[in-house]
Amino acid sequence: MQKYVEIKRDGLTLRGMLHIPNDVVSQKVPMVILLHGFCDDRNEINFVHNELSQRLCDAGIASVRFDMNGSGESDGRFEDMTVSSEILDAQAMLRYVRSLDFVDTKKIALHGCSLGGCVASMVAGKCKDQIRALSLWCPAPDLVYNLKEHKTLCNQDVSNIEKDGCADVEGLKLSLKFYQDACTLDPYKEASLFDKNVCTIHGDQDITASCECSYKYKEIFKERAKCIIVKGAEHRFKSFAFREARMQGALDFLKEELL
Repeated sequence: MQKYVEIKRDGLTLRGMLHIPNDVVSQKVPMVILLHGFCDDRNEINFVHNELSQRLCDAGIASVRFDMNGSGESDGRFEDMTVSSEILDAQAMLRYVRSLDFVDTKKIALHGCSLGGCVASMVAGKCKDQIRALSLWCPAPDLVYNLKEHKTLCNQDVSNIEKDGCADVEGLKLSLKFYQDACTLDPYKEASLFDKNVCTIHGDQDITASCECSYKYKEIFKERAKCIIVKGAEHRFKSFAFREARMQGALDFLKEELL
């Protein structure tokens, strides 16, 4: 069953979809919170989060996927969004799912794609006692590090951001506030606080978020991390085989951790 849902976070309404397995009336079920990437929405690139939610539901795992503030149908302006504000969104989602009477609160996982993977890893570190497992698709903490160290964003030069007060990113306004916020963050340090199992899946041809990000998570989490590198895949995993490799890898990991 799919159900449209809304939650409040600091006066903003976040809008999303809740997927509930059919047998939820008879038992509490695990839950996965799906976090989308930069400039995307709750469906994600080529609807992959929609598909993942449906396949998790078929396996007996509930999920929820919200548009972050300033994206999709949620309140807020994109130009007011920061990595820190997305962390607040994700924490609000976590509080929401923990309040649902059919959710097994000992079996809640986070899943994130691209920047959503960076955010998921940081929230996992901050809320480690409430998160059972962490699933990451092409996680992009290098978006934060490249922005604050080189003033580039996904290979785009945004060095004018301080002078102009914003940067043009595919027609969307990236704010100076986003840059200033990024300069205060250390995603790997925050993520390193997480003490349970992690799965990262990355394409070796990804130039948007380097697969070195997944290697770094593997270095941080050591034997608790599974790092799957899909040869030939880029950031969007644009083939039947690449898409299925990413989908099945996440499903196998989440089922193993939650069921």
